[in-house]
Amino acid sequence: MTVCVFHQAIPEYLGRSDTHLSLTLALKGDQPDTVYLRTEPDNEEQLCAMKPVRSESGWVWYQAETDWAPHQDLTLYAFKLVWPERSCWVSASGHSTAMPPLTDVFRISRHHTVPEWISAQVFYQIFPDRFHCGDPRSTPASHQYDGMDGPSTIRRRWGERPNPEQGGNEFFGGDLPGIVQKLDYLQQTLGVTALYLNPIFSSRSNHKYDAENYLKVDAHLGGEAALAELSAQLHQRGMRLVLDAVFNHTSVFHPWFIAAQLNDPEARARYVFTGIQRSDYVSWKGHAGLPVLDMAHPDNLHDLLTGESAVIKHWLRPPYAIDGWRMDVIHMMGHGPGAANNADTVRIIRQAIKSENPDAYLLGEHFFEATSWLQGDQEDGAMNYYGFTHPIRAFLAGCDNRYDPLQLDAAGLAHWLAQARSRIPFAQQLAQLNQLDSHDTRRFITLLNGHQPRYRMALGFLLTYVGTPCLYYGDEISLPGGDDPDCRRCFSWDESEWHAETLAFTQDWVQLRKQLPALQGGALVPLYAVGDVMVFARVLADSQCLVALNRGGGCDIEVVDALLPLAAGWQHQAGEGSLKPAERGWELSLAAESIVLWSRSAL
Repeated sequence: MTVCVFHQAIPEYLGRSDTHLSLTLALKGDQPDTVYLRTEPDNEEQLCAMKPVRSESGWVWYQAETDWAPHQDLTLYAFKLVWPERSCWVSASGHSTAMPPLTDVFRISRHHTVPEWISAQVFYQIFPDRFHCGDPRSTPASHQYDGMDGPSTIRRRWGERPNPEQGGNEFFGGDLPGIVQKLDYLQQTLGVTALYLNPIFSSRSNHKYDAENYLKVDAHLGGEAALAELSAQLHQRGMRLVLDAVFNHTSVFHPWFIAAQLNDPEARARYVFTGIQRSDYVSWKGHAGLPVLDMAHPDNLHDLLTGESAVIKHWLRPPYAIDGWRMDVIHMMGHGPGAANNADTVRIIRQAIKSENPDAYLLGEHFFEATSWLQGDQEDGAMNYYGFTHPIRAFLAGCDNRYDPLQLDAAGLAHWLAQARSRIPFAQQLAQLNQLDSHDTRRFITLLNGHQPRYRMALGFLLTYVGTPCLYYGDEISLPGGDDPDCRRCFSWDESEWHAETLAFTQDWVQLRKQLPALQGGALVPLYAVGDVMVFARVLADSQCLVALNRGGGCDIEVVDALLPLAAGWQHQAGEGSLKPAERGWELSLAAESIVLWSRSAL
C-alpha cells in the first residue's frame, strides 16, 4: 500500500521559537511502525521518534521538536519512515528509498527571515522610458549631448519601433509622472499591487544601467521630486515600490571613472585595472562603456552600502521610502576582476538594506540557478528565470533560455520545477520573482508566435505558481517584442490595439491571486504530470487550490487525491474544465490548451 505525505513550512506544520522548531508530518495510507525526524545538530545524524498527535480521514499527524542547529544558521532536516520490511525517506524533493543528499533536505533559516508582504503581491515591471509620458518637456531632445563626448541622443515618436542600431540612445519620453498618471489603470483596472522599475538614476542612456550619479534621479524621468511623488501616491494606495540598483559597474561618465582616467590613484582604485594604460580596465562582459567597480575597495563599500549616507540606504529613507532593491547582476559583484568573495559582498548588501529597513525586499538578478544565494543569509528572492521562466518556456514554447529547441513534457516540467524548489527554504520559494519575460528577453507572446490559448495558459500559471508573480508591462495586452530593444516597445494607450480577451483573462486571474490565500502562501503539492497535462495544488492548513494545465487536446484524466482533508467541496473558479469524484480521487475533464482553477476551504 502506498503512503501520501505532506510537510512544508506553512502554519500548523512548522512552528518556531527562539530555541527550537516544532515540526509536523502528515501521512495517509500504509502507516509506518516508526516515524523519525532526522537532523544534524553537529554534522552528525540524530534521529528523533515522532509522536502521532491526531488522525482524520485516513491521515495521521506526527509531531516532534528539535533545537536549532547550534553551529550554523540553517537547520537541515528530513523524515525517515520505517515498516517491518522496508523504509523510505521524505525530503523537500519527495520520496526516496535512499537517504536524500543534503541538497534535497528541508531547510530553514534561524536568523534571517523574508518579509511576509512579498508573497501577497502582484508585481508589475516598468521600463520607464516606454510606459507613459507624463511631461513631454522633460524628454531629451535629439543631439542633446552632442559636443559632450557622449553618444548623440535621438528623440522618437511614441509607438515607433525601437531601432537596434540606436540602442540606448533613443528616447520615447516615458517618465515617472507618466507612471503616476496611470496608477488608476495599474491598481484599479489591472489589479497589481507593487511596481518594480528599471534603473532611474542619472544616465545618458534610456536604460540607465550605466549610472553617472547614484544620488540623482534622472531629470528626464522627472528628478527626485517625481520619485517622491510616485512613492507617496503608491503608499497612499497600499502599493509597494522596488527600484533597480546597478552597483557592479558605472558609466564611463561617472565622476569616479573620469577621475580614474585622469590617473587619480584613489579613483583608479575603485575600479578593476589590469595595467597602467587608461584602457586597461575590466568592463562588464566586455562593454567598454560599463567599467566594473571593485567591491573589495572600502570606499565603494562605504559610499554604496555601509556608510550612514550610503546610496542603498538613502533611497530607503523618506521622502522616497522605497520598499526594496532589485540588484543587477548581483552574482557578479566581487573582489578584483571576477566574482571573488561574491557571497561576502551579497551578505554586506543584505545587512546594509536590513539595517535600514528589516522589511525591505532584497531581490537578486540571476539568469541561471541561484540556489547558493537563496539559503537565507543573502537574498530574499531572485528573478526566477531558472526555476520558472525557463521551464515554462520549454513546455509551452519549445525552446530553452537561448531560444534553441527544447522539448519538455509535463513530467519533465514537474521534475524541473520540483528540483528548483526543493533546494531552497520555503520562505525563499515564496519570495522568488516569477516572470514570463522581461526587458532582457523576447516577449512570451512572440515566442508563441501570437498563439493566444497557450499565452493565457502561461499567464494563469504565472498567477498560480509558488512565488511572487510579476507582469512585464504590456504582458496583459499581449504586447509583442523580439530581442532587445524590441522587447522594450512603447506601451500603447490606444485601447483598440489591446488584446481585450487577454486583458480580461489577466484581470480575472490577478483578482483570484489576491483573493485566494493558498495562491499567495500555500505549499505546492504535485499531483499529476503525464504527457501534455500537469496538475498541482497550492495548500494551506485551511484552504487549497487545484490547478490543471493542458497544452494538448481536450482530455479526461483521473487524479489521485493526495491532499489533506477539508470539509468543503471544490468550487470552480476559472478556466474551461470540470471536476467530479472518482474512485481514488477526481476525474478532470479539460479543454484543449487550457488552464483551470478550483478552490476549497475548511467550513
